[in-house]
Amino acid sequence: MSEVNPDRTDTIRNIPVVFNNLETLERQGLVLMEPKEATVTVRVKGRKFDMANFDSKKIKAFVDLSGYGEGQIKVPVQVVLEDSSNISVERIEPSEILFKFDKLISKQKTVTIKTVGELGPDYVLGVMTTKPESVLISGPKSWVNEVAEAIVEVDLSGRKESSPDVTLPIQLVDEDGEVVSGVSYEPTVVDVNIPIYRKVIVPIELQTENHLPENYEITNVTINPSRIALKGDNSIVHLTSIQTKPIDINALLENPTMEVELDLPPNVSLVNPNEKIMVSVTIEEVSVKTFEFSLREVSVRNLDEDYKISDEDLSKTILVTLKGSKQLMEEMTKDDFNVYIDLNLLKGGEHEVYLQFDLPWGVTVENVSPQPIDIRLISD
Repeated sequence: MSEVNPDRTDTIRNIPVVFNNLETLERQGLVLMEPKEATVTVRVKGRKFDMANFDSKKIKAFVDLSGYGEGQIKVPVQVVLEDSSNISVERIEPSEILFKFDKLISKQKTVTIKTVGELGPDYVLGVMTTKPESVLISGPKSWVNEVAEAIVEVDLSGRKESSPDVTLPIQLVDEDGEVVSGVSYEPTVVDVNIPIYRKVIVPIELQTENHLPENYEITNVTINPSRIALKGDNSIVHLTSIQTKPIDINALLENPTMEVELDLPPNVSLVNPNEKIMVSVTIEEVSVKTFEFSLREVSVRNLDEDYKISDEDLSKTILVTLKGSKQLMEEMTKDDFNVYIDLNLLKGGEHEVYLQFDLPWGVTVENVSPQPIDIRLISD
């Protein structure tokens, strides 16, 4: 009988493996990462007559995935032969399959706004916001943890006005900026508020209140920065300067250098809200000093060569009162400044002319008598 119906073996390859109890993974909060499918090679043995009626469809290979945890785990392969009681399994290759199980997690990620393009030089971007502010990411832990940012990209090119609700898609990217796939997220789009303001740069002016003691004056003011960048709606283009909030001028006597705030109109703000404005003033005791001149001592400019000032007029007396710091006035002499009249285009006859001055810095004219002065031009 053994010679007529001898034992025989056969090797059958690429038998698909069925993954049983996948649903138990979901109940455990797990997901199968890999492999997604598998095959094995099965070696069977039986009598010649039995093997003649045997084919690969009767081989059922499977693994039971219940009861396993997170990580990489080898799971044994089981093989069942249907309607083949006289045939046995001699070998399964591989006898175990390495599975990778990952935990299913969810994580909130704040939406990050990225910009491309640039606004024009007369415009500035405000603080953009998204609605909602975050996105819920769900999926295998290893993939979810790859997500470095949930970004939305805003193109600023050509924008000149605010856009309150622009709907834009969200992208999930890793640390290298590459898109992360295989995870789900909600929502997939957000509304972005894009505030855009008109920008101007204007000078700063010091605004004071109350009065200094008698004979004291501010002789110099330094504001740093002297000009400031402001933002607002389109009406801001009509703004030519900006004042400080009123400062008690007597406080400057005790503290001549201080930080000040600007008296900003409604809906106008600093482009750089952290910019500090410092004011430094010089307050000095002032006095006046009167100098006496004759018209002979006054410089004459642009006198027609055919004329001269009458001798009677050259004898006239002029009183010039100057004002400046007390120390400067005490040291001031007639040689420290110049008094002149300009007779350009004047011909013979009587004229009223105004005295003019070249003065040192910090000195002003308090009074001139007479002003104007009457002169008569006569032929030379």
